[in-house]
Amino acid sequence: MASVFERSGYLQRIRLFSPNAKKLILSNTIGSFGWGVQSAIFNIYLLTLGYSNTFLGGVMGLGAFSMAICSLLVGPFVARVGTKNALILGSLIHLTISIPRVLTPFPEIFVVGAVLSGISSAMGNVAFAPFIAKSSTSYERTHLFGTNALLAILSNFAGSTLAGFLPGWASLVFLLPIDSAPSFQLALIGWILPIILNIIPILAIREFEDLAATETLDKAASPRSSAPEPKGRKELFILFAIPTALIGLGAGFVVPFLSVFFWDFYDLPTPLVGFIQGLGQLTVATGSFISPGLSTRLGKVRTVVLCQTLSLPFLFLIAVLVNPVVAIACFLLRGALMNMTGPVDSGFKMEMVPHRWRAYLTSVNSFAWNFPWAISTQITGPLFDADLYLLPFWFTLACYSASTVLYAVFFRSSEKRLAEELAS
Repeated sequence: MASVFERSGYLQRIRLFSPNAKKLILSNTIGSFGWGVQSAIFNIYLLTLGYSNTFLGGVMGLGAFSMAICSLLVGPFVARVGTKNALILGSLIHLTISIPRVLTPFPEIFVVGAVLSGISSAMGNVAFAPFIAKSSTSYERTHLFGTNALLAILSNFAGSTLAGFLPGWASLVFLLPIDSAPSFQLALIGWILPIILNIIPILAIREFEDLAATETLDKAASPRSSAPEPKGRKELFILFAIPTALIGLGAGFVVPFLSVFFWDFYDLPTPLVGFIQGLGQLTVATGSFISPGLSTRLGKVRTVVLCQTLSLPFLFLIAVLVNPVVAIACFLLRGALMNMTGPVDSGFKMEMVPHRWRAYLTSVNSFAWNFPWAISTQITGPLFDADLYLLPFWFTLACYSASTVLYAVFFRSSEKRLAEELAS
């Protein structure tokens, strides 16, 4: 196996990761454990409190809407205060609101928490990709994104898998009813500690702004003329935003509700739901590790289009075959194929624009994802309450198909032109 990595140049690229990039990856890996706990059981916790799927969808939509709006506003803020300060502030906001969300069951707390969580996530998302980009070169950048995704997803897998068992253990230790709200509340304390710990590596980062190095990197990795059409920044951002918006719209229909889907529709036990969520992250991690090597063979655009296309039949099978085994298998395979394109797409976008545009591109990209997501989550909640559990998967299938086609149309020649410019 090592010889395969050596021949592909994977290990050589990993050795080139800068100390700052390694610290940020460590922070993201720690934080992903907490997100794994939260994603597996927080939505189920709200249902055990007596809230409906409509309320659940409203809370998630509000968080996504807040994140979408803030993504546009914090781009200039991140560029002004620096990515390190933005990451620290985002983590502190997340920590501040997460504690009352776990300890108090009032709807107002969940609403305010969704808004503040969206703000903190916007800061983290907008700051992360540009920081990784400026801490790397085009040679190892895609592998840096891929390694980060791999470690984050493995950590998420551990958190999700553990979270499935935590409510049961809390019930046994504190003599609580199985799957009761207090048992989930105790389990969610495991969400808080990683939020505290992930700030430590960020504090150790030494943020730099070497203008000469930045200008050199811009010329080497991101020629201004590398846009799909020589129309300028706004046109390029729109081309990136349209496929992203369709993916965000489609994902919002089903992704936030997957734990509820397996727990409520198929009546699976909470430990199994947590394990499925974690296993889904594990398959995604495998794909994220493979995709950078695949992109060196096929190219980034072809890799994104191919993997997204192969994921579509599994959405179709979930929608037409009411079988828990089939649904679990298709969920795992679809997630691996769809999400393995993330590191490749991120690296491609960062290479297509100069350094001075990257924070703004990330802002627009985050808005394009989260605003449609906020809309679709409002639709799925009432559909679930009406026992229409499979209909959202059809909506997702349509959105993903359209996004894949448009991505191929918009960028099929861009990567080749970028390579020619780098060669010259």
